[in-house]
Amino acid sequence: MKRRYFGLGALLALVSCGHSNDTSKTTSQAGVVPADMRDVERDGEGLVVTTFGAYPDRTPDWQRAAAVLDLLKTVWARAKAASPGLPKAPSGDVEQAIGELDTAIAAQDQKSAAYAANAVGLAVPLLFDYFHSDAPLEIVRLDAIFRQVGLDAHFGDATAAQSDLASMQQDWATLTDAVKKRVPTCSRVGGTASVVDDIDQSLQVIQAAVTAADLPSAEHESENGATEIDTLELLFDCPAGSAAPQTGLGSVCKADADCDSGQVCDTANSGGRCAPDPSSAQVGIACTSTVDCGSYERAACNTEAGDNYPGGYCSLEPCSDAQVCPPRATCVALGGETPACFQICSGDSDCRQQEGYVCQLFLTTPPVGFGPLRR
Repeated sequence: MKRRYFGLGALLALVSCGHSNDTSKTTSQAGVVPADMRDVERDGEGLVVTTFGAYPDRTPDWQRAAAVLDLLKTVWARAKAASPGLPKAPSGDVEQAIGELDTAIAAQDQKSAAYAANAVGLAVPLLFDYFHSDAPLEIVRLDAIFRQVGLDAHFGDATAAQSDLASMQQDWATLTDAVKKRVPTCSRVGGTASVVDDIDQSLQVIQAAVTAADLPSAEHESENGATEIDTLELLFDCPAGSAAPQTGLGSVCKADADCDSGQVCDTANSGGRCAPDPSSAQVGIACTSTVDCGSYERAACNTEAGDNYPGGYCSLEPCSDAQVCPPRATCVALGGETPACFQICSGDSDCRQQEGYVCQLFLTTPPVGFGPLRR
């Protein structure tokens, strides 16, 4: 699903040839949120980061914000065209937010821009729900409301912070039992064992801070809460158990025929593992939005405007020893970001050097390989 807009600079990549860009119409499909709609969420978050600024300095980057807004307009227009039956209320909220962002970014009005940016995130849960997303609606909403509390606290609106806190508490109460049942099944995501206690604590800290009119503490804790929701999202996308899958993605293979449709046998991965077909999972190529990255449902475009990846960079996320990467790619553990597939390289000449990408050894998960790092 994600996602974090940290801006990594020049990263590893292999030179890649042509790729498909199929923007044909799609319909509501159980469990699958289309690429453009996923990018609506990503770009909404990117606009919060670029207009509100990173904690604690909160310095906006208006040039990047304008570029991310242009991306949001593009993916939103395509998402609407592909799914004309989208629910009217959240669709109208996104339209209104885009109009407000146009005005606020031009005027460099930080407060108006940041609230309008997060309004996109607040609209996303019902839009995702239209596609019967596998992730509980409450998780997607909690992500945006933790950010909303941070906005309320920073701009001194204790009444709004209390109201948003009550909404979070209700969503968390609805979700807690499902999370507790899921935690014992997931051994591949760090922080899941303590995530229930962590979120409980964050809500308690925010409640105490709002009650005491200590809004700076509430803003700080909202940052912790948003990170904890990232862990929740990975928890609900986590393959059960710790052993390699017996069938399908990640299972042992000797030839493509041993794997499911849409998969190939990657003999470089532990002697042979079923992996996404690179024709649909195009890792390492340049991109403007996720539709440039193939049709695989874990595809993601790390954009130049939002993420500081020159020319954009296609990846798959999340990844693990079970959610394996396509051939010639490896699962890279980047601090603070969702583990993602990046292209393997043996030297800078394998990379998109003309855009500033270099080959660097980095912490990976199987298969062992190379990953991105700032030069």
